[in-house]
Amino acid sequence: MNRSKQLLGALIAAVIVNLVGVLFFFEPIADGDTLRLSVHPLVAFTVYVVLSVALFDWAARQMSSPFKAAFVVAAAQVILIADFTLSGKRGPMTFAAGAVLIIVTWVCVSFVYSRLGAVSKRDENSDSAPRRS
Repeated sequence: MNRSKQLLGALIAAVIVNLVGVLFFFEPIADGDTLRLSVHPLVAFTVYVVLSVALFDWAARQMSSPFKAAFVVAAAQVILIADFTLSGKRGPMTFAAGAVLIIVTWVCVSFVYSRLGAVSKRDENSDSAPRRS
């Protein structure tokens, strides 16, 4: 029962904050925003990849699992594509292709990351060699 209350409360909070935020904060700003940034696509892609991997690294260390971190990052990205699809900004085939690409990307990233080193919160705080008992 407690979990039901938590989920219902979180759902209600998300609906209210998002609805009010989009209607009274985001849309008025977006409608009046005439400045358009234009950077080379390679620069934009590089910034996206660096920020995504930095988020992934942080999450992998917090969760002590690169695979769990990959799932969280991928799920958030797939949810964004689902929103674009349901609001008519993308088609269903684009959604499917994007979801597959995102999942494959983050599975590969987590596999390589896990093979190149152990992940644990202790790694961050360790400044000496392991002690023998």
